[in-house]
Amino acid sequence: MGETLLQPPGSPLLRDPRDSRLPRGPGGVALLGVPWDWNVSGVPGARLAPARVRRALLSLRPHAPGLGGGFPCSVEDLGDVRVAPGDPGVTGARAVEAARLAYRRGRVAAFLGGDHSITRWTIEPLLEGGGSVSLLVMDAHYDMRSVEEGLTSGSWLWEVLQAHPGRLKVAVVGVADYANPPYLEERARRAGVEVVPRARLLGGVEPALEAVDRLAEWGASASYISVDMDHLAQAHAPGVNAPNPLGLDPRESVEVLLHAARRLRPRGVDVVEVTPTVDVGDSTSRLAAVLLAYTLHAACS
Repeated sequence: MGETLLQPPGSPLLRDPRDSRLPRGPGGVALLGVPWDWNVSGVPGARLAPARVRRALLSLRPHAPGLGGGFPCSVEDLGDVRVAPGDPGVTGARAVEAARLAYRRGRVAAFLGGDHSITRWTIEPLLEGGGSVSLLVMDAHYDMRSVEEGLTSGSWLWEVLQAHPGRLKVAVVGVADYANPPYLEERARRAGVEVVPRARLLGGVEPALEAVDRLAEWGASASYISVDMDHLAQAHAPGVNAPNPLGLDPRESVEVLLHAARRLRPRGVDVVEVTPTVDVGDSTSRLAAVLLAYTLHAACS
C-alpha cells in the first residue's frame, strides 16, 4: 500500500511519463557557473545567480516549435568555478582554466554569471595563441571605465581591449541614454567599438542586426556573445544591479540574439548581472534562462 500512497520528496505533482527536459550529456553545450560579484559597486547578489539561472534553464522542455522542433544539442553541467571570495586574482585564474575546460568539452561553452567582470575571464581562452574574436555585447553600459582604485564590473571590456589590441571586433547593443559618463562614448569610438544605442532601436532592431553582420564579416577565429541582463527594460528584468527603465523588450532581444547566434556561430555565450536578491518572483532568472536557450538553440542548429 505504501507504494501507492507515498512518493519521494520533491517529486512533481504532474505525473506525465512522456514529459522531458533539455537533454543532458557531453558533446553539445558545456555549462559553467561563475558565482562572482565582488566587482559590483552597487547591489551585490549576482553570486547567487548561477544556481537560479541553471535551475530555470535545466527545467525547460526541449520542444521549441518556433525554431523548428527539438533542442538540437545536449547540455553538460560542469558545475561552478570555486571562487575565492574577494580575491579576483585567484578566482580569475581558476575561471580561465575552467573556461578552457568548457571550450574543450562542448561545441558551445555557456557561462552563468556573476557580475559582468566574469567575461574578462571566460573570453580569455579564445584569445590565447593569437586568436581573434568577434564579440557581441548586449548591455546598457559601455563597460570601458577607468577607476582610481578598487574593483568595478564596468571596466572589463576596456581591460580586454587593452590586453589584446587589434584582436577583437566589438559591437555593444542597447547602450542607454542618461546612464554612462560622457567620456566613454569617445573612448569606444577610438577603440573601434561599434555602439548601437537603445534609442536607435526604437523603430526596429535592424541597426543591431546590421552590426552583427559586420561582426560576422570580420573573419575572426571565434565569436562570443555576452548578455548583460540590464540591457532589458526594468519591467521585464527587475532583478539586476543597474535597472534600465527604457531597455529592450525581450522580443527585440530574442530577434537580435537569434540572428547573432546564426551568423556568428559563437564558441562562447554568457548571461550576467542577474541579482536574485532584488528580483521579483525569479522573473529575471527565468528570462535569462530562456534567452540563453534561444541563443544556444540557434547556435547549435
